[in-house]
Amino acid sequence: MGKEEKSKKKYSLHTRLRYMAIMPTVVMGIVVMLISYYVLMQSVQKEVERNLKNIAESVEIYYELTYPGDYNVVQKGGVYRLHKGDTDIMNTMDVLDKFNRRTGADITIFYLDVRMITTIRDSVGNRAVRSVAQPFVSDSVINDEQSMFYDNVVIVGEKYYGYYAPLKNVDGTIVGMIFAGKPTKEVESESLKSVLWVPIVVVLFSILGAIICGIPAREIVQAIGKEKNFLDDISKGNLNAKIDDKLLGRKDELGDMARFTHSVQRFIRDMIERDALTKLYTRRVGEIKIDYTKQQLEKTGVQYCVAMGDIDFFKKFNDTYGHDCGDLVLREVARIFNENMIGKGFTVRWGGEEFLIIFEGMDLEKATKHLQTLRQKILDFTFDYQGQSLSVTMTFGLTQGDSREIKDIVKEADNLLYMGKQSGRNRIVTSSDVLDTITDELESIPEKKS
Repeated sequence: MGKEEKSKKKYSLHTRLRYMAIMPTVVMGIVVMLISYYVLMQSVQKEVERNLKNIAESVEIYYELTYPGDYNVVQKGGVYRLHKGDTDIMNTMDVLDKFNRRTGADITIFYLDVRMITTIRDSVGNRAVRSVAQPFVSDSVINDEQSMFYDNVVIVGEKYYGYYAPLKNVDGTIVGMIFAGKPTKEVESESLKSVLWVPIVVVLFSILGAIICGIPAREIVQAIGKEKNFLDDISKGNLNAKIDDKLLGRKDELGDMARFTHSVQRFIRDMIERDALTKLYTRRVGEIKIDYTKQQLEKTGVQYCVAMGDIDFFKKFNDTYGHDCGDLVLREVARIFNENMIGKGFTVRWGGEEFLIIFEGMDLEKATKHLQTLRQKILDFTFDYQGQSLSVTMTFGLTQGDSREIKDIVKEADNLLYMGKQSGRNRIVTSSDVLDTITDELESIPEKKS
């Protein structure tokens, strides 16, 4: 082939269309991967910090409830042992190992800056006890009395995401630290896997773009533009961004890419917005959504109601059957809420066994009827746990939403819930019920004679 023919082929329309299809895709793929990884890592880091904080607090609460008394060091046979009250808690390594197996997090209890109890092991498998924390950690946590989260703390030669909290005695004296952490490489490895699909799809799409020319090529470029705009919205923090339905419905690689991207969006949003156990909205997200519902009332006059619900005698399930049973109860109750609130509002895990329910587009009468149906479904539901048939009941407080501060509306629902608990549980107490009671009491007071 002569030079002229090679040059002609190099600048042919077919070749240029190939480049037009391939180059934007390659560039966009790199951008998508970087943006996706950055956004994902930001979200993952916040979620890891929250989880590690919860784990550290859970371990601390466990020791407070199980072993009363202050932390202190006792010397026995030339060896220092960490006690809590009269108990040598260095014999409770298996407890921390169970936490480690359940959560995947390493846990350490320090006395001052010395590791006394830990799940962390060195290169030969020995527990890394008697070693000391890095000075900048102990200075911040013990001396400055601050809980700290680090994304690069080095422990036994390995980098960790670590959360440190002061360890206090009953009188508030800081005597050490409690640590929960996960190896950095494990967290980042899992995060990286979530975006590995991007380069794969980019390669597939580049091959397709090299084959297709003309009008189909322009269609592909337009589709890429829509996906890029969608990812750009996500990178700016708009996790509710919408992607074109036609793009999601495509049967080619672009459709796969759109669906994968959409899945990443939902994954990130769920990590931030959804409670890990129940898949209901978290309290932080719930407060935002309630505020939006209130704004809609002020703009359009659409009514809404707020209910606070609590599982009756929930502590009994944890104490009698264990926390696995308690978790099962929470998941099943949340499932009933999810299945029966579609198109009617949303449910928030407010804390522990408490749930906040928002009924959108309903007055108090309609919301009461639907809440009665929900309560009955929960009452009728039974589940098997270790060969035993169990059931639960719930008590609710329900009030009409209005233009008051959200915290005041929620507080009223909570007060109504408390009244329901005091009056026997397994019932719904509404603001209308309270008003009727007050009216009856006023009418029963005899009038003064003039």
